[in-house]
Amino acid sequence: MRAPAVFETTALGRAWLPLHLIKLVKSLIKPFFIWVSIQVKVTIKISRNNEIKTIDLEKGSKIQDVLTKINMKPDTLIVMNKNKPIPIDDEVKEGDELTILQVSSGG
Repeated sequence: MRAPAVFETTALGRAWLPLHLIKLVKSLIKPFFIWVSIQVKVTIKISRNNEIKTIDLEKGSKIQDVLTKINMKPDTLIVMNKNKPIPIDDEVKEGDELTILQVSSGG
């Protein structure tokens, strides 16, 4: 026996779908939009080689997470946002433009 077709007039569009497919599509839409809404895009300039990268992170990520994602160690760097040094436990915000300066010491 086939499931009854239901006329759906929501974000799924106006289409005839069996009820079980409407429920399936609805169950996939909500997690997708939640995932999309928690992403943050950050631009990073690495001064050592003038490389510019754009990365996506989860909302609430810290500068430490940025450094981990681009495989850099925080003990050899200064991270700046708009020409001001910032600590690695600062939260990354949408549209941040970070500059990473590599430091060295010794004799």
